[in-house]
Amino acid sequence: MVDRISTFNEMGASEFHSGHFETSEMCFCQAVSELGIGSSLASKGLRSSPQNGDVTMMDSRDDGLVVNPSRYDEGMNVYNTPLNLLRDCGDGKEQDGFQHITAAVVAYNMAQVKIKCGKRNHAEHWLHQALYWTKANDHFSQTLVVKILHCLGFCRYVTGEADMGMEYYQKAFNTSKYFKLGRQYLAASLNCIGVLQFSMDGTCNVDKSLQSFEECLQMYRSCKSFDPLAVATVHNNIGRLHYLRADYVQALQSYQESLKIRRHLLGEESIDVAATLYNAGQACQQLKKFEESINHYKSFLSVAKSVFGENSKDAALALKGIAEIHQVQGKFDTALEFFHQALQAQTAASGRLSTDVATLLNKIGNLCYEMKEYDTAMASYTEGLEIECSILPPDHPYTIITQTNIAHIHKQLDQCEKALEAYERVLKMQVGAFGSNALVLAETLSFIALMQYHLGDYASSLEAYQFALRIYREHSSNNDNPRIASTLNSIGLVFFKKQAYELANMCFSESLRIRTKLLGPNHRDVAILWYNLATVYFERGEEETAVKMYKETLRVEEMHLGADHPDVGLTLRHLGQVHQQLGKLEEAAKYFQQVVAIERKREVAPNTRSSLSKALNLLGNVYLQLNQVPEMMECYVEASRLNEAPRETSDDTTSDRLVIAGYNLYCLQKTNPPAAPIA
Repeated sequence: MVDRISTFNEMGASEFHSGHFETSEMCFCQAVSELGIGSSLASKGLRSSPQNGDVTMMDSRDDGLVVNPSRYDEGMNVYNTPLNLLRDCGDGKEQDGFQHITAAVVAYNMAQVKIKCGKRNHAEHWLHQALYWTKANDHFSQTLVVKILHCLGFCRYVTGEADMGMEYYQKAFNTSKYFKLGRQYLAASLNCIGVLQFSMDGTCNVDKSLQSFEECLQMYRSCKSFDPLAVATVHNNIGRLHYLRADYVQALQSYQESLKIRRHLLGEESIDVAATLYNAGQACQQLKKFEESINHYKSFLSVAKSVFGENSKDAALALKGIAEIHQVQGKFDTALEFFHQALQAQTAASGRLSTDVATLLNKIGNLCYEMKEYDTAMASYTEGLEIECSILPPDHPYTIITQTNIAHIHKQLDQCEKALEAYERVLKMQVGAFGSNALVLAETLSFIALMQYHLGDYASSLEAYQFALRIYREHSSNNDNPRIASTLNSIGLVFFKKQAYELANMCFSESLRIRTKLLGPNHRDVAILWYNLATVYFERGEEETAVKMYKETLRVEEMHLGADHPDVGLTLRHLGQVHQQLGKLEEAAKYFQQVVAIERKREVAPNTRSSLSKALNLLGNVYLQLNQVPEMMECYVEASRLNEAPRETSDDTTSDRLVIAGYNLYCLQKTNPPAAPIA
């Protein structure tokens, strides 16, 4: 009988290795029949799954295919082939317990077929049978126990039951250690434990996981003989951890170590070689080695398409990576093309109602936003939001992000009322998802306040900014925080609009103190505060103080922006106005002359002519006060000519007027109308 069992078992193993899994299962079933495993258990009143009472035996329910968290080798299913009775058990037909070990091996082999076919429940049934029959403490029996525990852990892992999977892998490690089975068994278990450590419960326990992988690698290297592919897998797993830690240089080095081994043993067409190439592509992308990254992604695509088909989730990921690189490089049209290819592949693979499809639509929206194609961006965001609302909870972070992007487009288009409504929806969702005091609320409150500010609702704007400020302060260890400084500046602007100059001064001064401490006195953001404070003092009639602050603003702006920047021109204009107010007309004229020079360099499009016209108008007024009539007339005539020129818009009803010495006069073309047409 033993010979017949061995024959059927070896036939089953051979068919398994040939990929004929149905035939393999038939052979193992025949071996089971010869053994009479089921009747023996039943006659003794034993359960088929003594360590797992919730597994039902051979029910009619279809388990469905197992969906592995990764299609690629992570080392989680290292014991994945049937055992040969004669080769692996030795010549032990007369030994006590040989029938038990034979039953265990056949049951284990049957489980391997079930795992390969994706029948997890059935596999677990046979694994527990194998565990029951493995009673001896000899080396082979205990190595079989370790392999069974690994397979049980893998069955739990692929269905997302990481806690149970960890228990089985930990038992396998402890068994290997207790019976001194060898470092290769310890290493295999440590690798699996490491994978689970950074994926359990949604947390990333990277340090513990990395320690497990490093110990695993040392154990493999200390063995007299080991599987080099297992070492390559550990290198790949270590690379993933370094990537998670944003240590992209170390990640790339680990991927390259893995790639060297896998290429040598598996060849370029292996999907695991392709997977490591994809990982290396990600690391290169983060390191801005863009050409190298694109080459890796394309190599991955070539293999993935041959294995998974033209349209797969895997292909979509690589296409997305290529698109992102082109976007960073400013090749927007090419990026958009690859994003659409990724969207097509993802939609074909998962269907339209998928978070991955929504994510790609969001990325297309981001790209179109960057291209200033706001209508197209809005369409992408809206479609993505529709999908997310269909399949995700109402307060899901993905939905919140998409709704925020929609609000940003309304803001960019100066659609303040629509933007305000959208930001208020975002705020409601964020409160539902994160609570009423979450840090993320503060930024949304700031956008709400900004829209209310532009709509002239200063009371509501002030309330929203103060709410944001309270949240920032509660989440900060001290007040010296850049977000606090920014919010204080915004509150100061609201007080300025309300003509509460003293309160505005207090807010600007505190914001200036924080930014100077954090950024130093020469930072551009510090100059903004000097400018705002100067404007407050100017409005309060404290011109001398305003001049000092405008000059400090000018010093920093020229340092960072150059002498011809429009912001420099604005500060020079204010300096000219303050000096004009002080009666220092010669100095005022010098500042306005600089403004005119800056505006002349900008005069390219019709919409920039108004700024030059106004600058000439201001300079002409000073010449008038200085009684320099020729210079005055030269400025007024040129300003009038610019006002008469066609403009793209006519929204500004005062843009075609001259303001002479503080008095609004009618447009010169009205006092000198065109001649009547020829009769």
